[in-house]
Amino acid sequence: MPKFESIFAVAAIGSAVLVSSLQPASAREAINTFGSDHNIAISGLDAVAFFMQNKAVQGKEPISYQWKGATWLFSSEADRALFAANPEKYAPQWGGYCAVGIAEGHVSRNLVKGSYDIRDGKLYLFAAGKPGDFDQWRKVWLEKDGGAASHVSAGSANWTILKARVEAGEEAPKLDSKPPVSTAAAAN
Repeated sequence: MPKFESIFAVAAIGSAVLVSSLQPASAREAINTFGSDHNIAISGLDAVAFFMQNKAVQGKEPISYQWKGATWLFSSEADRALFAANPEKYAPQWGGYCAVGIAEGHVSRNLVKGSYDIRDGKLYLFAAGKPGDFDQWRKVWLEKDGGAASHVSAGSANWTILKARVEAGEEAPKLDSKPPVSTAAAAN
């Protein structure tokens, strides 16, 4: 009888594996891993260091943590432990994509390189600026179109749509800047 039970258990496990392999793959998480062949989040920057050291610090591959389908790197074991205990507290807003891009209605494919703003306890990252102006997009965030508060409001509204489109597989979605023209209006 024990032999029969073990054969039955192996068959049940095999069936479970087969059924789970037939399930559709889970949606891609909306985390900025641009520029990485190994699914490294936010250009390998230590998300906790922005809060604890008030600067961008490059993480190290041996000190990593898997979260939301991406590998997050840290400069110290202490930073990794803080992140692991509460990732939502330290992870950048809007998946770590350029905050100005999200506020403007698109996902920028430019790499984040350490330009940032912490506002109301939340981390916002910016794409690398043009040569000679590293903080170009941070300046836009702070000084243009109503400043950071206006950008946070616009970005929060846009992120709902952009996040869904990234998770559906679009690499760099962009919201339509104009309302769609109805076919009846276009025919006139």
